[in-house]
Amino acid sequence: MKKLLFVIWSANKGTFTHVMMNVLDFFEKGYKVGVVFESEGCKLIPTYEENKNDKFEKMKENNLIFSVCKVCAKATGALESAEKQNLPIHDNLFGHTPLENWVKEDFDIISV
Repeated sequence: MKKLLFVIWSANKGTFTHVMMNVLDFFEKGYKVGVVFESEGCKLIPTYEENKNDKFEKMKENNLIFSVCKVCAKATGALESAEKQNLPIHDNLFGHTPLENWVKEDFDIISV
C-alpha cells in the first residue's frame, strides 16, 4: 500500500479543504497518509481551532497531522494554537520539520 505525505505550504483554504478530503479518503481506504504544515500553511491552524471543521477534527482524532513546523508556526502566529490543539510540533531541521524520516519510510511527498 502506498504511503503519502501532504506538505501544506500555502494558506489557501480551498486547496487545503481538498487535501483534507483526499487525506481522509486515502486513510479510510487503508493508505498510510499524513499532513505536515510548513511556511504559510501554518496560518490555517488557528482558523480550524476557532471554527471547528469535521474534516480537520477527524484528521486530528486519527493522528493524520504528522507535524507542524515550529519556526513557521511561530512566524505566522500559529504556534500557540498548534500547542493548544496538541498537534505534533517539530524543529529538528534548523528549526523546521525534517522530511527525511518519511522519505526513509517510503512516503511519496506531495507539496501543496
